Amino acid sequence: MLGKLLKHEFRQSARSVSLVYVSAAAVIAFVFIGMLTKITWIGILGSVVLYVAALAALLMTLVSVIKNFYETLYSNQGYLSFTLPVNCASLLGSKVIAAVVWVILSFVLAALCFLVIGMNAKATAEGSMAGIWDILEMSGLKEMLPSGATLVKLAVLAVAAVLLTVLSFVSFVFFAVTLANTRVLQKHPKLFGFLIFFLTYGATNAIATKLTYSLPLSLEISTQDVKLAFVAMDQSSSIFAYGLGGILFSALVAVGLLLLTGWIMEHKVNIK
Repeated sequence: MLGKLLKHEFRQSARSVSLVYVSAAAVIAFVFIGMLTKITWIGILGSVVLYVAALAALLMTLVSVIKNFYETLYSNQGYLSFTLPVNCASLLGSKVIAAVVWVILSFVLAALCFLVIGMNAKATAEGSMAGIWDILEMSGLKEMLPSGATLVKLAVLAVAAVLLTVLSFVSFVFFAVTLANTRVLQKHPKLFGFLIFFLTYGATNAIATKLTYSLPLSLEISTQDVKLAFVAMDQSSSIFAYGLGGILFSALVAVGLLLLTGWIMEHKVNIK
């Protein structure tokens, strides 16, 4: 049943975000035309529009995810959704998976847009990147760049961090919207939803930041390797270290909020 719910979720949410993706693809094609024809004004105009398109894709995807969650569960469609022959865990799970996938895709699209902007800037600069590389070699900074194996590890960690960040954000949003639609708070769900989100998200980030520096668990990154160390971030002897305490705490809070959201959906939500 989860598969059918996911199919429905992706089909429904695609209607609101597909226009942004198609528009970004059209602008990317426009920028490449400018690069191939070497018409400067086309490249410059395309880069500006592409920058706006990247930000718009992120913003509209987030708005679409929140709007879809609210309208299909706590608005006019809510009664129909909760009368489906599935449990609340499946309903919530399908929406979380769809939301995470769409937000990740919007990040990928934004990264692609910025990559094309960079390629266009490089083509316009005609060799300035080579000059920057020469400066790195002359100053000795090139030797400080990570090795290929280290870059692969960093890329994997970066992907995991983005995935966790998106999942954490979605869990806070869904929890806030759900709690704001209980009987006590339902008179002003949007107001209470905003307040709950900012209070819980802000408090969690404050604690996570403190744990990032103080908990004796961190990643030590050098040019040759990335390794786990049982020392606090501010006590590490490595050139660069990143504390894992905040990430672990955020992950636990995200899981806890999703479980709590499912319980509230099952027992406390007041369907309109």
